[in-house]
Amino acid sequence: MKRFYLLFLVLIGFHLTFATPMPWGNGQSKPENLQFYLVTFGPGDDIPSYWGHIAMIVEDSLLHQSAIYNYGLYSFDNNFLWRFVQGRLIFEVGRASVNSYFRYYRSQNRTIQLLRLHIPLSKRLQLAAKLEWNILPQNKKYLYHHYYDNCATRLRDLIDQAVDGQFHHAMDVPATMSLRDHTKRYTSRNLPLEWILMFWMSDRIDQPIKKWDEMFLPDVLEQYVQQVTYTNSYGQSQALAGVPTYWFKAKRSPVPQTVPHDEWPTLIIALILAAVILFTSWRQSRRPFRWFTLIFSLYNFLIGLFLGLVGSVLFFLMFFTEHDVTFGNENLFLAHPLSLGVAVLAIFLASEKDWAWRGLKYLWLLQFSGALLLIVLKIILPFFDQDNLMAFCFILPINVSMVVSFYLLRQMKYHSTD
Repeated sequence: MKRFYLLFLVLIGFHLTFATPMPWGNGQSKPENLQFYLVTFGPGDDIPSYWGHIAMIVEDSLLHQSAIYNYGLYSFDNNFLWRFVQGRLIFEVGRASVNSYFRYYRSQNRTIQLLRLHIPLSKRLQLAAKLEWNILPQNKKYLYHHYYDNCATRLRDLIDQAVDGQFHHAMDVPATMSLRDHTKRYTSRNLPLEWILMFWMSDRIDQPIKKWDEMFLPDVLEQYVQQVTYTNSYGQSQALAGVPTYWFKAKRSPVPQTVPHDEWPTLIIALILAAVILFTSWRQSRRPFRWFTLIFSLYNFLIGLFLGLVGSVLFFLMFFTEHDVTFGNENLFLAHPLSLGVAVLAIFLASEKDWAWRGLKYLWLLQFSGALLLIVLKIILPFFDQDNLMAFCFILPINVSMVVSFYLLRQMKYHSTD
């Protein structure tokens, strides 16, 4: 209840601050009195907050007024869900009271860190006015993209404009990680989510990027802003930011700074699942037991349902949405809508239908053939360069175990007449 109460206060804060323009929006503020702060909020507990958040504070030290500008608001309307599915999620820019905003994030046990920006005097009013302009009803909405247009990249671009492009110039150097690497870092605390995202996203997130592109992440933006100096109008070198300070420091495990190798736990899980069905099949081939059909059917149903669902979602994302990071995904060789057939046939296998047994055998041969074909294509064709090791680590051992199981049980028939 406390969480929803504080969220209500934040929303009220947005409503009230929208009512009148701030002094830097109506010509009352003077440049020398304006200060700017980047505010980085650490990761939270729910999936959308895994990545952290970032906003900008403008403060008039003479008039004792301040506001926080947030480029990460969802636009909830009748088309929200459909836009989300289609990859056309609309975000909004908002302005709020600093205190109510901070209280809400502290209640979520999320770190709040402040970084003072050294914006050139000649650009302060321009930057503050731009923030005010962005919250106007006709300007506040934008088409969100997780990697290329979000709360962090919008602020990155505004800071760059304030130093005449020198920030971009300094960050136009190769990054040490790809977009996939960063995604794995931030989702490694949730292995199923990490696996699914790695499965759904294509080699578009494997390509080399620049440090400029890495700043879709709030904490990376904060880190790089601290590293940059620019040349001011007097020809002097000026640090872009000061030393960060904590307003609140949460007691949480930090985000890994290196790319986690979660392929290994994924492979171990897959090998355990493969061993279970192989042992069960081997036991049945040597000394049949009563519950084999039920166990085998349930196993096929669960595995088929999982692969079929993630494969069907991938198929939909690739061909019927604007989620560009899913286009051309090689993992469609590993799981696809036909994989759902495994789950369907498993239901009939539980009733000991011989045709269901044969159908399952051929479907698993198809699944295995798809994996082998993808391996061959990756060997002979250089443009098959997607990093799908996590997908292979889970799917290939299961494919192999199912093909071997059907070989072990090749004499098994139900002789159903239905």
